[in-house]
Amino acid sequence: MHTTRSPFLALALALALAGTASAKKPPFAATTLAGTWTGTWKEITFHVGGPFTVVISAADADTITVDGTSADFGCGGLATPVVLKRGVDWTETGGTGTFDTITLTFRQKNGKVKGTGSNCHGTTWKLKGRVRGNKFTGRSVTKTFSGKSGISTLKATRTP
Repeated sequence: MHTTRSPFLALALALALAGTASAKKPPFAATTLAGTWTGTWKEITFHVGGPFTVVISAADADTITVDGTSADFGCGGLATPVVLKRGVDWTETGGTGTFDTITLTFRQKNGKVKGTGSNCHGTTWKLKGRVRGNKFTGRSVTKTFSGKSGISTLKATRTP
């Protein structure tokens, strides 16, 4: 069983921390996340990629659940859904969360997502992206243990 060590799984968690961005920037809330995020990832250097789907739900105003169990980005999906709690993982302005070897930060005022971590192949990565409305776009730079760098692009759209 794989754990959450992929920059692409970071996307799933980033979306959970992100909410939706709008011109007026309403407070970050669990209810704005509910839906299915479907997208693609493409690793440009090593020529791999594919589709992914992550389901985000809000059981109540204080709880966000991210189900990435069927999203495989080359390191396996999340072993179990991840639960994020208001006041611990996020506030009305955004949030920072650490999940296994992934650390993510989201800023509600500009929709920016930043992340760092390591993956199942022993590499490290950095992610930068942005949420605009129901769209997420991002870029990840991965460094292999031998020092070679790879670049990935990520795109996702949310549907209710």
